[in-house]
Amino acid sequence: MSSEPSAVRKLMLIDGHALVHRAFHAIPELSTSSGELTNAVFGFTNIVLKEISELRPSHVVMALDRPGPTFRHQEYAGYKATRPPTPRPLVSQFERVRQVAEAMHIAIYEVDGFEADDVLGTLAVQAEGQGIETVIVTGDLDALQLVSPHVTVLTPGRGVTETTLYDETRVRERYGLRPEQLPDWKALVGDKSDNIPGVDGIGAKTASALIGTYGSLEELYEHLDDLPQRQRDLLEPHHQQAVASKHLASIVRSVPIDLDISESAWRDLDRSRLISLFGELEFRSLIERVRAMVPPAGAQTPKTATPASRRSPQQLSIAELDAGLSEGSGMIADSGVASGTETRVVRSTEQLDQLVRELEGAERFALDCETTSTDPLRAELVGLSFSTEERRGWYVPVGHAEPNQLALELVLRTLKPVLENERLRKVGHNLKYDLEVLKRYGISLQGMTFDTMVAAYLVNTRGLGLGDLSLDRLGIEMTPIADLLGKGRNQVTMDQVEIEAVAPYAGADADVTLRLYEILLHELEHRDLLKLFDEVEMKLISVLADMEMTGVALDRDVLQGMSAEMSEIIGRLEGEIYDLVGQRFNINSTQQLGQVLFGQLGLKSGRRTRTGRSTDSEVLESLRGEHPIVDALLEYRQLIKLRNTYVDALPLLVNPNSGRIHTDFNQTVAATGRLSSSNPNLQNIPIRGDLGRTIRRAFVASEDRNVLLAADYSQIELRVLASMSHDERLTQAFQAGEDIHRATASAVFGVPLSAVTADQRRIAKVVNFGIIYGIGELRLAHETGITRQEAAEFIAGYNRTYAGVKAFMDGVKKQAAAIGYVQTLLGRRRYYPEIHSMHPGLRSAAERAAVNMPIQGSAADIIKLAMISLHGKLAEHFPAAKMVLQVHDELVFDVPRDVVDEVARLVGHEMQHALTLDVPVEVEMKVGRDWYDMEPLSVSARAVG
Repeated sequence: MSSEPSAVRKLMLIDGHALVHRAFHAIPELSTSSGELTNAVFGFTNIVLKEISELRPSHVVMALDRPGPTFRHQEYAGYKATRPPTPRPLVSQFERVRQVAEAMHIAIYEVDGFEADDVLGTLAVQAEGQGIETVIVTGDLDALQLVSPHVTVLTPGRGVTETTLYDETRVRERYGLRPEQLPDWKALVGDKSDNIPGVDGIGAKTASALIGTYGSLEELYEHLDDLPQRQRDLLEPHHQQAVASKHLASIVRSVPIDLDISESAWRDLDRSRLISLFGELEFRSLIERVRAMVPPAGAQTPKTATPASRRSPQQLSIAELDAGLSEGSGMIADSGVASGTETRVVRSTEQLDQLVRELEGAERFALDCETTSTDPLRAELVGLSFSTEERRGWYVPVGHAEPNQLALELVLRTLKPVLENERLRKVGHNLKYDLEVLKRYGISLQGMTFDTMVAAYLVNTRGLGLGDLSLDRLGIEMTPIADLLGKGRNQVTMDQVEIEAVAPYAGADADVTLRLYEILLHELEHRDLLKLFDEVEMKLISVLADMEMTGVALDRDVLQGMSAEMSEIIGRLEGEIYDLVGQRFNINSTQQLGQVLFGQLGLKSGRRTRTGRSTDSEVLESLRGEHPIVDALLEYRQLIKLRNTYVDALPLLVNPNSGRIHTDFNQTVAATGRLSSSNPNLQNIPIRGDLGRTIRRAFVASEDRNVLLAADYSQIELRVLASMSHDERLTQAFQAGEDIHRATASAVFGVPLSAVTADQRRIAKVVNFGIIYGIGELRLAHETGITRQEAAEFIAGYNRTYAGVKAFMDGVKKQAAAIGYVQTLLGRRRYYPEIHSMHPGLRSAAERAAVNMPIQGSAADIIKLAMISLHGKLAEHFPAAKMVLQVHDELVFDVPRDVVDEVARLVGHEMQHALTLDVPVEVEMKVGRDWYDMEPLSVSARAVG
């Protein structure tokens, strides 16, 4: 540990019970992806790590309360009787706290019949008798009575990280008393939290003055005649009660325990055990703190490859010297890799043939590509790693900047039959990346059986990186990539790192992936997710890989013209804003804008932030109509955002080789199962506002003879809701082909369908879609312009009209509360531990999310099924037609014009029949040269093949 114990013997006494309680109430609820609550454990650990680091104790001890009554309960039945029971979410965390303490090598003391305070008091007295300085770390101010010349008390302040250190002077400053007088003081004022009665009518200031004057409770009662009549009247009848209160408030210092100096000696953190435990608890930030505090055993600094022309015969690696092996032997020792993987480096054709034989004979094997980039379309292959059994790996270098490696062409030619053999089962972590890299090198990876990243996502793991999973599931701390490549200006690419440094890292990647396979397979089976994993998520990998590699064409001239137009409008708006204010200022400075709006113009101010009044879009929207500057500012900001985020940024993301945008489709990000995209995020391309929508005009068909075909599910989430809720009225409306928003308005407003006004339909539409996301009366009123009372009445009417929907949503909440999770039609799960939160806001948010997830998640499953089916059938029947985009409930295809009708029929059929619902599924189709100027296309859906 970086902070070594001080030369003076110092004992750090931890009041475990008090700190855990303090952390539980101070920190918002945290939980692991599997639903285990961890906020108290996290706060406790934060405090202890901080204080160990700062206090640098020579000895560390923790006291805990034992379950059951103490002597105080036996002497006074009312002791702590008014306290509510310890919250269940807190009780469950004490065992984890004990595990953390043990991993920190903290001795734990607890005694039946006594509280942790008494244990602390006894140990403090014993330590003082042995000449040991003592610091008590607690959240309970009762411990201040233990302060002495050699005992101090450290208490958390606001939150859990700010602290106050009490010595005798600080105690006197706070109470006007010596520490040993505090039980006397409490005998008078009592303690509501512990139900210690004290003396009614005597307040804190009066108690301090009385005890300060007379020295103790006993002396005070000896001098009652010296007191004013009012004080005598309060104190005299409660003499025995005051004496009993002092006894209850006094910490016992003679508990039958002995301070074991050798057991309590600080022996540093158990690094591997603590990191493994923090991995289980998903404390990522604390893992980094432990890594910084305690370096790993055998840590090494990786080396950059030395080109052959500058490498002397004496330049052997540390691993080679330790193992006594020559460079051509092919075996790399463990080199400090925590996984314990023995990695064999393939440098000869004989070794390559041996690897092939092992792969062909394996039941399944893990593989991983080492490259120069995280972008699979620009990455150069540096090496391939494999593992067929635990703790053994292979590394085949092909692109390092050093000699003594097989030619890339030879390796690929030899491995191609194995990698393309569908019967040989492959395991990987983020296989989509490996699939795309290998495809660029002419290898079509087949037999992909298991992706550990996708599996971990399905079982609700938060940290999906291989290192996170290794810590969480295996307790293994893997070598961070930065240890190989460096950081910042000193960062290199993988091909520049020596083979013997990369080999253990690469071999461990494959080995750990294979080990995770067995664990995650069991978890999928246990949670009934294997069918969803095999038939949807694994099949989707190759679909998304093809879409990413195909990309979508972009017309940069369109964006260039839009940028010029937007810049002209932005300039005009700037001038208007300056004219309205009468001066120039920095419009993009929130402080200057706030001064103009709320100071100079006198508009009503919104929320305050750390730097002044808020000027965000919500505040500006609330100011519409107050002053002409507001509309100008909102338009200005919208144009700035559109220009900077899309119009000017998209051309920079065009791949120079293909001339297309190749977005990343993320399969393991959205908690509901929906796909997302990044680089760029096409999900956020505006669909409202004329200027925003026109950005779609830049997305065009790849060739002049092609068109874009857009197929959009119509109201899919509402149709899923009808199927899952079995609401009779909603189901009938869809089955009859009614306009669902008009039908809702008709039922709730009590008017015939033909009499529904446009405004009534608009309100019904907001509720129909909003009900899935837990819309309330305030939001409905804000979005529709009606009063809050009218909104409440409409929602009540909706619940009466669609009683089945209301019952379904109530049932989902009960299910989430009872078993901790909800699921989609295909069994996809999401856990909601916050549904048991004591904080109403967190609990309500969890309930809304729990109601939404089965609906949104089922819609996501449906479009994934459609994509999988279409991917195969297009390749078979219309290979020139490509699926290029998936955005929300819409699929976009790049299709030769002469087959667009046939492709549209196929697309419509597969989307409509991806999953059978209780109501018809409708798909709206459009076709056009670009994604904006599209015309409706009406064709009859038809199966193909």
